Amino acid sequence: MKILIVDDEPSIVNLIRMNLKLEGYDTICAYTGREAVEAYAREAPDIVLLDIMLPDMDGYDVLRAIQELDHSAAVIFITANDKRTSKILGLELGADDYITKPFDNKELVLRVKTLWRRISLAQGGEGAAGENSGLSAYGQLKIDQDGRRVLCGEKEVALTYREFDLLCYFTRHKGRVLGREELLQNIWGYSYMGNTRAVDIHIQRLRAKLGPCGEYIKTIYGVGYKFEVSDKGPEPA
Repeated sequence: MKILIVDDEPSIVNLIRMNLKLEGYDTICAYTGREAVEAYAREAPDIVLLDIMLPDMDGYDVLRAIQELDHSAAVIFITANDKRTSKILGLELGADDYITKPFDNKELVLRVKTLWRRISLAQGGEGAAGENSGLSAYGQLKIDQDGRRVLCGEKEVALTYREFDLLCYFTRHKGRVLGREELLQNIWGYSYMGNTRAVDIHIQRLRAKLGPCGEYIKTIYGVGYKFEVSDKGPEPA
């Protein structure tokens, strides 16, 4: 696995690089936003560890630029700002995870391993929750497990790894109410420090991307979410 480390503090970059190399991962380093985007285009890393505060552009803009190159880019934000709004914004923009400085080295490696495990499953053509491969249809929604493609009607929907995994988990458990903690355990793959807000944010993004098919994901207030397809279903835009 190849990991791009983006931070303007060489000491932090070297610390992360050392810990990842001990796990056998290849690393690429960038110290500015521009260097990060150029490195992503050149090296096509599997995961990006991205600092938010950079000297030339903030990490949010770097994420947007990387997403233009690869809509499914796997990104973990690293930030010294532990404000809730900063974390939420990162998730809303499509980051897979975030970790706050100062961070525990073992925790950082664990989060990288967890995300890589999901990416590896996806690249192997398997659903993240162990769903069978092949084409499945749910009303106007079609999911190609092997190609990791999603269509609402005739329109293809571009999803990140985690969004695709989340959708597959919903469809595999269609009709059952899923609590946020269950989704955290099965999609994020580890305790997310009780931050169920991350679930809500990813589901909001997923619904928006699915367009009319996003209506299939119902909110069960005070409990969680449920995937349910009516007989008629939505009319694609």
